This record gives sequence, structure tokens and C-alpha cells, in this order.
Amino acid sequence: MIDLKDYLSSLVIGVNQARMMADLESARIAEIYAKDKLLKTFSVPRFRTPDIELSIPVAIGNLESENEKKYEPIDNIQFNSTTYAILKDFSQAETFNRKISTELRSVIAKETETLEKRIKSDTNQKDIALQSLSKNLAKKYLSLVDEKADFEKLIRKINTELTPHIQEKKAIHHKTKVIVQANELREVKPENIVQIKIKLSEDGMEWHNVETGDGETTMKLLPE
Repeated sequence: MIDLKDYLSSLVIGVNQARMMADLESARIAEIYAKDKLLKTFSVPRFRTPDIELSIPVAIGNLESENEKKYEPIDNIQFNSTTYAILKDFSQAETFNRKISTELRSVIAKETETLEKRIKSDTNQKDIALQSLSKNLAKKYLSLVDEKADFEKLIRKINTELTPHIQEKKAIHHKTKVIVQANELREVKPENIVQIKIKLSEDGMEWHNVETGDGETTMKLLPE
């Protein structure tokens, strides 16, 4: 069996290669025409394929799922830096003194590590884990910086501004395996065979000389 996407792409590649071989033959013929006194007055034959329709019988073999191999919900360095900036912005201070800064960065790193572990173990825990981080950091902020600060407002600020910095787990990739070989298809019940219909339209590309703004000329591949 073969992946459906690999099989279909191989068909398209085959058509492209067939067109290339036809063009190479046209170029060979053009050289012959150019050297002949009579033939050089004729147009060079060239085969074009405006549309190609394929009807392909296949049987679905099985479906395979592939999970994301390594899920990293947080960029720790960037996440920690952003969190520290949120607290500094809330305080409306240009900077914290060394002692407060050291303690805040330490608790931020610890809470970030806990958050990451909880999300990795269960992505459904993201909101709860982030809320827990926000509360713990807000408590630490009040104890170190300003005990009269609006506790709930700070929690909301941390939670809201950090949410976009947590990456969602990527969707599972599915692979569709199909049976395509004639000898194997003969063993499949007719009702289990499906027909894939593909229509390929030709869209050629040509090299063109394009003059840039500074007067230089460059070659670009553009549609015919």
C-alpha cells in the first residue's frame, strides 16, 4: 500500500515529466528543421496537453494517525521575559531593585516550569494551570512590591496577556493508505473500490527578462 497523497503526486509528476520529454523532442526536431532548406519554412510540431482527465480505481487500505512528536507549549525564555515585563508594566515602574527583581524572576521561572509540565501532561489543563500561575505570581507581587495593589486586576492582566504565548498542540496528521496495484485490486470486492477522477490543466511557465528599478536586468520565470 501507498499513501494516497504520495500516489496522486506521483501521477502529477509523471505528467509533467511526459510534457518535458515531449518538449525535448520538439527541440530536437526544431534543430533538424532549421538545417533543412525546405523544412525551415514549416512550423515546428509541438504537442500540447490543455486538459488531461484521469479516472483511477483505488481501494482504501487503512487510516493511520500520527501525533505531534514533540509538543513544546512554551518558549521558556520568551515566556519568562514577557511575564516579568507584565509585572513591571503593572507597577508602572521603570525597574525593580535587585532583590525584588531576583525574587520575581525566580518565582516566574518556577511557575513557568510547573505550567509547562501541567500542559504537556494534559492540554485540557491549560486554562486552569495558567489561572494558577497568575494567582501565584499576583500573590508574590503583592508581598514584594505593593500589598495594596488590585489583586484580581493583576490576575486578569497576567492571564490575558500570557494566553497568546502558549502554543496549542498541533492536530493529529492522518495518512490514508490505498491499494493501487492491479493484481491486488482484483482481490478486492467491487463495492470496496472507489474511482478517483482528476482533471489536470496545463499552465506553462516561460523565462522573461525583467528590468529592475536600478536599470539591471534579471531573469524571472513567469506564466505564459
